[in-house]
Amino acid sequence: MTKTTWLASVSLAALLLAPAVSRAQEEPNQLGVGAYIGVPFGFSAKYLVDRRNAVDLAVGAQGSNLDFHADVLTHFRDLSKQPPKGKFAPYLGMGFKVEDQGQTLFGIRFLGGAVYLIEKTPLEVFAEIAPVLRMAPSMGSNLDGGVGVRYYFGLGTAAPAKK
Repeated sequence: MTKTTWLASVSLAALLLAPAVSRAQEEPNQLGVGAYIGVPFGFSAKYLVDRRNAVDLAVGAQGSNLDFHADVLTHFRDLSKQPPKGKFAPYLGMGFKVEDQGQTLFGIRFLGGAVYLIEKTPLEVFAEIAPVLRMAPSMGSNLDGGVGVRYYFGLGTAAPAKK
């Protein structure tokens, strides 16, 4: 399967799942799926373990190379003053990166970023920057980063209706 076919298949699956029931992104057991523009250029997913912690990953291309990263994130939702609409949360995280460059690159990522939860929608926009400590095939450093958008799907039980 070519990279283009694979990316088109994932896009189609995301569009077909779009009508699924969604809830606010701050609730546990939420899955966000969307686009990542940067390093890599591809798809992103984020699973909210609880209100503060999440696991995210991105897969895509960096030039002609396949690129993958996965991170554990901690959001600081109550740290900053909130905008009049939506919600803003800075975050920090750590994870790993694998890139196929003929030889396989492996590195450890240290990242910081911010998310903005768009009011009354299941959408999140985000931006992040991630210095990478390259461990193999040789020691060194890289810099990843990007922006993106995710659509959230509720995986847990529905929240009780407010009266």
